Amino acid sequence: MRAVSQAAAELHRARLDRVPVTPFTDRPDGLDIEAAYAVQAEGIALREAAGERVVGGKLGFTSEAMRRAMGVDSPNYGWLTDAMVVEDGEVDLGILIHPKVEPEIAFVLGSQLEGPGVTADDVLAATAQLAPCLEVVDSRYVDFRFRAADNIADDSSAGLLVLGDPVEASALEGVDLRLVGCVVTVDGAVVHTAAGAAAHGNPAEAVAWMANACGSPLLAGYVVIAGGLTPPVDLVPGRRVTVELDRIGSVGLLATKRGDPCPS
Repeated sequence: MRAVSQAAAELHRARLDRVPVTPFTDRPDGLDIEAAYAVQAEGIALREAAGERVVGGKLGFTSEAMRRAMGVDSPNYGWLTDAMVVEDGEVDLGILIHPKVEPEIAFVLGSQLEGPGVTADDVLAATAQLAPCLEVVDSRYVDFRFRAADNIADDSSAGLLVLGDPVEASALEGVDLRLVGCVVTVDGAVVHTAAGAAAHGNPAEAVAWMANACGSPLLAGYVVIAGGLTPPVDLVPGRRVTVELDRIGSVGLLATKRGDPCPS
């Protein structure tokens, strides 16, 4: 559909040029959820055509805190590509528009998940490893303002991803992920705390929701991040953000701008 292709191309260009666009739901033709996922799919196809590779999936707005923060009333999903993964923990804000970061639990799949009918137990059985994660979200809309359909079209605000060292799922057998504690520090000060249950009541349930909703398999080897556990933290040059997840581990990032000297 031409309108879908045009919307996908507009968001793709907004990301590359770092020039935000007006939300589609503010325009005369509007945008519904079905069309939004079609725009998302075309956007991912554009990234693949440019040489990127899908490496996993992401849940958006699985926590009540995130839904309140952004005025969205239900979860959604998007896709992760290899170009989004930050290997050294240094996040270049110069390639982003509205960078914010949130803590998440990452599931590394050892076997494929495909709906319908996937349960949280199925997710745990398919998970090879778990890892702490900081997702850098970035909206391509003016003033970081959007409705649910806009966010879906924009790949659920996917930006960048910082993963900590993974832990074998077998080492966490018997651990209730709903009760896993989460502590977020900014420049050494604790700013947010939460528990795993903030992600859809159970982060494994969040992953099951995506497997059932997305209409395509979540492949072995994929990293699936289960949704932000706390409200987002704004990123500015020099800011250090760390998340510690009980029994799973910790990971941090340093926000820089290309050409800026790293703070000591």
